[in-house]
Order: sequence, then C-alpha cells, then structure tokens
Amino acid sequence: MEILTLVLQSENLEETVKFYREALGFELLSRKKNQVVFRVGSSELLFEKETTRSAPKYHFAFLIPNHSSELAFQWLKERGIKILNSDAGPIVDFENWKAKSVYFEDSHGNILEFISRRDLQIDMVGNFSTQSILGINEIGVVADSPLEMAEIIKAKSGLDYFPKGPKDADFLAMGEDSGLLVISKKGRNWYPTKSPSKPSRVRFEIQVGNKSTWFEFN
Repeated sequence: MEILTLVLQSENLEETVKFYREALGFELLSRKKNQVVFRVGSSELLFEKETTRSAPKYHFAFLIPNHSSELAFQWLKERGIKILNSDAGPIVDFENWKAKSVYFEDSHGNILEFISRRDLQIDMVGNFSTQSILGINEIGVVADSPLEMAEIIKAKSGLDYFPKGPKDADFLAMGEDSGLLVISKKGRNWYPTKSPSKPSRVRFEIQVGNKSTWFEFN
C-alpha cells in the first residue's frame, strides 16, 4: 500500500508553511488563500484552512532509510524542533515491526514521526537531509470502533490488516511496511505522549495494487 495524498486541517496556514517549508524543507507545490500543498518524497501533504475552531490534532509518520534514526534525531535537534521522548529515550525500537522511530511535534502540536523499516531494505546514503524523507508512511485515524472502520476500508479498497499486528479493539494497523493506516479508538493516547486521540477531519488517497481510493473521516 502506498499513501499518495494526505489532507489535514490547519488553524494557521502561515505557521504551517513556516514549519513544513522552512523547518523541514519540504517543497511548496501550491499556496492558495485556504490551502497549501507540499511535496514529501513520493507523497503529497495538503493542509486546508480550518474554520470550525475545532482545534484539529493529528498523528502521521514519514518514512526514512534504515540506520538513519540517530541522524534524523540530530537533524531535528539542529532545527530546534521539539522531540517527543518515550520511556526508552528519543529513539524507539519496535522489534515486532522491525522498525525504529523518532517522534516530534509540528507548530500546531501534531504528533509526527520519522520511521525506518528494516524489511524495506532502503539504505541511508550520505548525510541526512530533507531528501532523506521518502514519503508519508503512516496515517493515524480516530474512530469510535476501529474494527468497524477497518472493515469499511477493507471493503472499499481491498486493504488488509498489517501482518505484524496489532489488531485490537482499541488500536489496529492496516497495510504493509510501505504504507500503514493506524486506527485508534477515540480517547486512547497517541504514543509516546499522554495526548488522547480525538476525531479530526482527515482525507487521504491510498493505492493498493493498481487501485487508488479516497477516504474521508470525521
């Protein structure tokens, strides 16, 4: 599964541009009064102006090469970006997923993540830079019933559950190493924070095999 497009809401597009273009270095593809679009490796990241004052909050992850977690951590620190530490420290090793992650916040308090996946066998070349960020790899979605939402997604797109798990009533993953949807029950804390997940409007386009499908939730 590949994540082609992710569409989120932003209360302040000026701050969004400042963070994603200036701090992370993403290419700004389009800038309109109520919308900005960035190129993130093989994906597009789009923010729309939020007008309902609902204070949207999201979790999503970017794919980085193997053996680059420490370099990514230092790169974030050099840019003054807030790192989110876990009990294990700033770099988390998910043994079951054969992955390592560094969590951080954007200027709106969204929980972002750099994740490397050993089974993809993408090696790091040279120094870490914006070009090392290969695309959007995970999208967090919030639901009253994750299992019911997962079945809707499966029926519409053909996307199946992530073989490495989990598949629980309050949290599950769908897809594969190349792209995941992580579905959290409303109120469950987003790791590694004590920030409870809440529904916020999200749209995304995924590709499963030769089929691309759009979804919109919350």
